[in-house]
Amino acid sequence: MNAHHLRKTGTRLFVALAAGFILAACAPREWLLPKLGIEPPRLHDFPADYQPPISAQTGQPMPGFGGGGTALPQTPVIFVHGNTVSARYWLPARRYFLDAGYPVNALWALGYGWDNVRYFDSNDLSVDSIERIVDSVTAYLSKTTGREIRQVDIVAHSLGVTLVRQWMLQTNGWHRVRNFVGACGANHGVWTAWPDARGQNRVVSFELAPGSPWLAQLNRHGETPGHTRYMMLYDGTGWADVLFPKPSEDSPALDGAYNIAYNREHGTYYDHLELPRVPETMRAIVDFLRAAAEPLPQAEPPTIVREGNVLRASQEDAQLHCTDDRRYPNAAMPPVREQPLAANRLYTCYAHNPRSGLSSPMARYMRSDPGEIRRSAPNLRASPPPGSYEQPQRIRLETDDPQAFIVYSIAGPPESGSPLYTEPIYIAGPVRLQALAIAPDGSTSAPLVLDYDISLELIEARRTLQRQLEPDTPVHYTAQRRKGR
Repeated sequence: MNAHHLRKTGTRLFVALAAGFILAACAPREWLLPKLGIEPPRLHDFPADYQPPISAQTGQPMPGFGGGGTALPQTPVIFVHGNTVSARYWLPARRYFLDAGYPVNALWALGYGWDNVRYFDSNDLSVDSIERIVDSVTAYLSKTTGREIRQVDIVAHSLGVTLVRQWMLQTNGWHRVRNFVGACGANHGVWTAWPDARGQNRVVSFELAPGSPWLAQLNRHGETPGHTRYMMLYDGTGWADVLFPKPSEDSPALDGAYNIAYNREHGTYYDHLELPRVPETMRAIVDFLRAAAEPLPQAEPPTIVREGNVLRASQEDAQLHCTDDRRYPNAAMPPVREQPLAANRLYTCYAHNPRSGLSSPMARYMRSDPGEIRRSAPNLRASPPPGSYEQPQRIRLETDDPQAFIVYSIAGPPESGSPLYTEPIYIAGPVRLQALAIAPDGSTSAPLVLDYDISLELIEARRTLQRQLEPDTPVHYTAQRRKGR
């Protein structure tokens, strides 16, 4: 073998090795490691009889920690992580909470998303995962403790803040959350999100861009609904947390919450990842959670009873919190024993029992007089029609009944307390939208079930080089969205 051949062989070997190193550096570990026969590292610290829920995004059981004891003298805490990380992020918080006297059975964190810096999670696409987490934790603890666990405390960070808020909104689930602590959340936008984003991470950018229609939709009818206690923890200086520079340093604050601009108020310099996990701030979180009274064991939540055109709570100790301006009521609204329904007003109400600490879901009501005769239930229609689209869509809903109101949800069949339609619904990612028109007497339209696929794959299918060269070539796209790559 001559020297030239040896050099050529060596060059090929070097190129092959370099390509292998580049592949190892760039390929996602959850793809590469199984190819090498290695199981990717996953946190799995659950009791043997607990089955973690399946992530709506990855289709895999969620990693994380939780449970392991028998005592549960207080409301369980669910920690919700932010983008590109997983339940591991909350391990320092678990250690602190255990040292502060929380039982291991009360502390839970599950990884709902990709745990991948190459592929960001989205609010809308992760709502189902949060529902599964809360359902599975409360069902497991109800079974093992022998009493119904009706409420949880939630501590969320970064994307987890807007995600939990969207979950409560879309599922009408505020009555299930006793305390909500949100750290470093983009409640009014984050400068790293752009409304003209490209690539697989564009859905969350569409959602969290400052001034986005998605955020306006989230905040429109009240930032702190229900009897949930809210605490927002954030930097406030505009310097320490690089995601919220001036003039957006107060973006994480919520109207009606206990807002703590921690670095600004205490002269500290904790960054985006440190802020909710240092002893000083974790002490503030624990103090806030413990300031709320524990719900009475075995107590039943109140309901709203309608007698003609008057609303009352089903329990003697309970009262109503109502609004008639389309906003959600909250704990700051003066409670009433009964609520008469006036003509041409839409009331949004929930019942709360201060003795038990439990509330009902939100519900909406309109006055209906006995003499009114309806010929038929309202009809409901949507435009544009369901289907695949390249860019976000604003969905318009219309009913033929001028007295009916419209509700919708991306988390299952809507009810009267679901998000109220007042402006076109902004859809930024592939979701199933369900809607309902409700007349004053309670009769409803047939439910609309609409699948919208806001698809990067459709963009690729329409813009391939082949179509540029042969524009008459059909677009082959079957609405099968790739996940995570």
